[in-house]
Amino acid sequence: MFSKSVLQLRVLPSDIDLNIHLTNSRYLAIMDLGRVDHMSRTKLGKVVLENKWAPLTNHATVRFRRELPFWEPFKLESEFVYWTEEVAVMEQRFIFTRGPKKGIVAATGLVRVSMYDRARGATVPTSTVFKATGTPVRHLKLQPHIEAFLKEEQAIQAYERKSAGIAPVDSLEIPAAGNDQSKADHRKHG
Repeated sequence: MFSKSVLQLRVLPSDIDLNIHLTNSRYLAIMDLGRVDHMSRTKLGKVVLENKWAPLTNHATVRFRRELPFWEPFKLESEFVYWTEEVAVMEQRFIFTRGPKKGIVAATGLVRVSMYDRARGATVPTSTVFKATGTPVRHLKLQPHIEAFLKEEQAIQAYERKSAGIAPVDSLEIPAAGNDQSKADHRKHG
């Protein structure tokens, strides 16, 4: 499961927008393909089908750095970069494969995923997934950008719960951005 999946792709006419480059919405769809490819190249795909588990995407974000113009070849690298018993985080990178930009990252996506057992109506612990696939447990260091990504998801979830009146949160503190020059920025949402 810890191997890297690599897909060789090209920006097609159905992928572009008015700027004649890969449109924002296609990044997430292509990332789906990368995760399916990863499952098919590892024992994970077989185990998911055998156990009738449902792979779920709980949260995703994409950082766009460079445009991928029409007909540009690129590769998508997908690999797990962190996990807990409840979730795993996959990093997916869009990388130029030719010309002066060869090797440069065009965009990076982070996806929080989990396995759901429909029969039990519960999330499958990640250690159970490892055991079922015969994957030795390998602890991955929590990198700062992954930690920020997971906290972002928690903040959004708290906001949604508060907005829906499901589980009121007294206040949702949004920390100021690192480059924010104000002394205190305690915006409240909801």
